[in-house]
Amino acid sequence: MMTIALTIGDINGIGPEVALKAVRDFSLPNDVRLALIGPYDAWRYWAECVELPLDQFTFLGRDDFFLPNSQKYFILAPGQIDPVRIEVGAATEFSGRIAAQSITLATKLALGKVVDAIVTAPISKAALHLAGVAFPGHTEMLASLSGSGRPVMLLLAGDFRVAVATTHIPLRNVASALTAETIMEVVTVLDSELKGRFGIKNPRIAATGLNPHAGEDGTLGDEEQKLLIPTLAQLRRHGAQVEGPFPADALFSRISAAQNFDAYLAMYHDQGLIPVKMQSKGKGVNYTCGLPFVRTSPDHGTAFEIAGKNIADAASTMEALRFAIEIARKCQAR
Repeated sequence: MMTIALTIGDINGIGPEVALKAVRDFSLPNDVRLALIGPYDAWRYWAECVELPLDQFTFLGRDDFFLPNSQKYFILAPGQIDPVRIEVGAATEFSGRIAAQSITLATKLALGKVVDAIVTAPISKAALHLAGVAFPGHTEMLASLSGSGRPVMLLLAGDFRVAVATTHIPLRNVASALTAETIMEVVTVLDSELKGRFGIKNPRIAATGLNPHAGEDGTLGDEEQKLLIPTLAQLRRHGAQVEGPFPADALFSRISAAQNFDAYLAMYHDQGLIPVKMQSKGKGVNYTCGLPFVRTSPDHGTAFEIAGKNIADAASTMEALRFAIEIARKCQAR
């Protein structure tokens, strides 16, 4: 029996709403169980909003790591938090603390082999910071909690896969954050993940440039000539099938016409996420490479502006669930 953990995300955003809508609308395979991670009162509040009875869920405390095989749906609370304070549409210290505690518990369950994969609902970075959590996002926090090396954010729209060399940092800091060591580590982790969990024997990776027109021979920036070209050449000598750097606009404009690569490497967040979101049409998935367990999430944020209106689309969360199950099955089969 496979078990998937689904964290509550920020209790003031659309995370709990899309999570519960996914529970309602996603056809869970017979051999898969689902554990919702978060305070019971918060789940109950949002379940009433989406008109989903929680009668099918077995409520367990954070120390109840034994999940009875006779049950299919669980709620695991990350601690005694009473009362739950929900302020719909607001990033608060309390919502940040709940999100962090839920992620921590899910990680502990995954490391203890109690669950086979984690699907995380969206969190607010502002709320995390209010709660004193210094991580800029899920990716970095999960890597730290699991004692992993460099995590790699990989965005998925079906078989269109885009990793990013830098994640949640200001654009003005991207150039200085890109080093030969960074590029080497990211490509190595990505290549290993594609070969291992994705089962792609000889993955081909296309890397974008940093500058417009990939620097145009140094006239629009020299990062390509000084950093990317020699580093990608070194990676090829080490066996990675990585090509580039290509101008990002030209590279991504051709993906629908001819999919020649197994994955793409963008240099910064928006450079990679924009084409994925355009391709995914609301069903994109965020996957973290380099963790000792499978982790996916929907590729959108907390959407505070529509929280509580019961209009959030759960398609991306359902796709994240589907993909987490798919990859976890591949891991079990190995």
